Parts: sequence; structure tokens; C-alpha cells
Amino acid sequence: MVIEWAVSILVGIFIFLFIGRLTGGEEFGGVNKSDDERSQYIKQKAIVGSWSFLLIVFFINIVFSVFDLRSGFLKNDPFNHPELFYLLILIGSYFVYYLIYSRRVSGNAK
Repeated sequence: MVIEWAVSILVGIFIFLFIGRLTGGEEFGGVNKSDDERSQYIKQKAIVGSWSFLLIVFFINIVFSVFDLRSGFLKNDPFNHPELFYLLILIGSYFVYYLIYSRRVSGNAK
């Protein structure tokens, strides 16, 4: 039980520092002082976009489960690690949104 608490606390601190590093904010553990306001804005928008995308995926998953709309070859296939799948969706969508917002905010956008 003590090991579970220690792991939970250490993972929480790691996630706190990791998110602070991604957003570049010093007040949340970020040490990236080379980030200007534009870069921080892009990172924050990418995080919000990726979490919004993940919430949409969760909502669609719930709708499909409630109305039993699942079909195809994965209908009865158990997926042992859904957390890993959602984590990959979250990280992938972060990088996609980061590219989208960095192109949108850049000075030479067409």
C-alpha cells in the first residue's frame, strides 16, 4: 500500500513537471525560458485541442456503447490496454494540433 502511494505521488509530480515543460510556464514547473509568448500560446492551444479531441473520442465511444452501434471485425475483440490507446491518441493529437497552430500563428502563413 505504501508503494502504491509512493508511485502515485511520484507519477503525479512527474506529470506536473512534464506539463509545465510542455507549456513553458515557469509558475507550473517549466524551465524553458527561451519560449516567447507566441510559443507558449501555441503549446497551450495544442494541449487544449488535444484534450478536447480526446473528450470527443470518449463521447463517441460512450454513444457507440449505449446504442450498441459497434460492428465490424473489432466488435467482440477485447482490448487489454485501452489506457495506452487513449494515451497514444492524446499524444498524437497534441503534435497534430501543435503543427496546425504553429502554422496558423506564424508570420508567413498563406
